[in-house]
Amino acid sequence: MPYLITVQYPYQYLTVTLSDNTSIISTETISKFQAVGSLIPTIQQLLVSNNLALTDISCIGINTGPGPFNTLRSIIATANGISFAKQIPLVSCNGLELLLQENEITNQVAILDAFGSDAYYAIKKSQEQGYNSITEIIAKLNDEYATETIDFIGNGAIKYKEIIAQSFTGVAQFNDEHLFASPQQLVNETYKKFSQNITEKEIFPLYFASPVVKS
Repeated sequence: MPYLITVQYPYQYLTVTLSDNTSIISTETISKFQAVGSLIPTIQQLLVSNNLALTDISCIGINTGPGPFNTLRSIIATANGISFAKQIPLVSCNGLELLLQENEITNQVAILDAFGSDAYYAIKKSQEQGYNSITEIIAKLNDEYATETIDFIGNGAIKYKEIIAQSFTGVAQFNDEHLFASPQQLVNETYKKFSQNITEKEIFPLYFASPVVKS
């Protein structure tokens, strides 16, 4: 059975998970202030605690964002280094898609904070993804879903909850707890891609447009 390591950075902390297939064995959480320097020691701790070595790991799955760029870039660089040194394949997972995959709701929009007044977004029904100001995102939704009920999820949806509620012409519903993809969802997607041989030797942070060029 394949053992997997998965890593993601939900803005405020880092989670590192060891799993057997899709069954989580153990998860460690690291403060954002220690995320980069503690990643390798945390992986080592998880392995030692479960009598495993890096040679037992079949792949490493990374939530490649979008998210805070500097920390995310450092985390991905570390994963790339481990992969190169130990020949462990990598699985890249889109953070917005992970959010939308966690339930069967069709009219759902995931919004992650891009800081300032901007956000990354993914619309489940149309499968469109992009980056823009929150006002432009709402204007797009008003053009396409003016009278519909939409479930808004992600930390950006909560950050801009008041603006969305006031400006969206349809019915806006919010899930205050669904701010980022769960470790289990990342594990599920990593295992799925690994089983389908969708792996890479090097991965990169996921950004849908340059910070100065909006959709």
